[in-house]
Amino acid sequence: MSKGSVRIGFVGTGEIARAHLRTLGNVPEAEIVALCDIDEGRAKRVADPMGAAVYSNGARLIARERLDALYICVPPHAHGDLEIEAARKGLHLFVEKPVNLSIERALSVSRVIRDAGVMTQVGYGLRYLPAIVRLKAFLAENDVGTAHVVRWKGLLDTPWRRRYNESGGLLVEMVTHEIDVLRWVMGEVEAVSASYSFRLHDAPAVTIPDTQAALLQFRSGASATVSATCVLGSAAMSRRMDFVVRGARVTVQGGEIEIHPQRHVLPPAPAEGLGISATFVRAIATGDGSALKSPYEDALKTLAVTLAANRSAAEGGRLVQMNELLPPSVH
Repeated sequence: MSKGSVRIGFVGTGEIARAHLRTLGNVPEAEIVALCDIDEGRAKRVADPMGAAVYSNGARLIARERLDALYICVPPHAHGDLEIEAARKGLHLFVEKPVNLSIERALSVSRVIRDAGVMTQVGYGLRYLPAIVRLKAFLAENDVGTAHVVRWKGLLDTPWRRRYNESGGLLVEMVTHEIDVLRWVMGEVEAVSASYSFRLHDAPAVTIPDTQAALLQFRSGASATVSATCVLGSAAMSRRMDFVVRGARVTVQGGEIEIHPQRHVLPPAPAEGLGISATFVRAIATGDGSALKSPYEDALKTLAVTLAANRSAAEGGRLVQMNELLPPSVH
């Protein structure tokens, strides 16, 4: 593999895109060819130090540039068309989560990706953390009865994150990471019920729920509860996952896994040396996608769980079956 053997374009140059670009700067095979943003000035500020081309239209970038791969780092409501155009051109895709706000649209994109035969990676980076890899291995040997996720945080300043029709709310846009971990370590979800409230916001132009609670029922018979809010100050914020196995509680917080009541701390899995972006680029460079842990077709199942929660909350907490959103061939 030679340096710069994988030519990469970016659509979106916001915070998450810049994080990926920093990582790719340490991946020898990666060459950043072109960047696109609707704010062309921002794209130019990011692109100039790398000598990359600048666009304000993603379709034009796809049509004009000679690329191997495309990162799509846009808000949830902006996904869909570019994935289809890029896949049809044979570009491998790194898509930031959530992959869409419409499960129907995501399923359409997935079919195009499958027909095109391109490799995909969705930005569920927790699957690559040594602690989460260790958690998966531990729980594979210890049946989970129930789990609980807490993600209590403050309201972010990004305007689209505050609008329900553009972000999908906290479960869809942020807590999707934890829900994806639940799927990865506990198996597929069968049904979801949820309750949301809009009582505590005092910021203008905020349409997302201030608190969200969901109950997930798994195919295995296990369950999980998810509690999320975005009305806290920094001092009160919390992010943790708890799993109940026979005779013990397994807590994941701050990259550490602790087993209670023994207070035994599990060592993380040995670092594999490749994070989510490096794994994606290496897969393209070698033509071997077997190490990709979050392909698009899998990630749309996580999307479906969060959209099922939104549907349930809108319908008074009705238990929504996952087969209402996903066809048997996917679910």
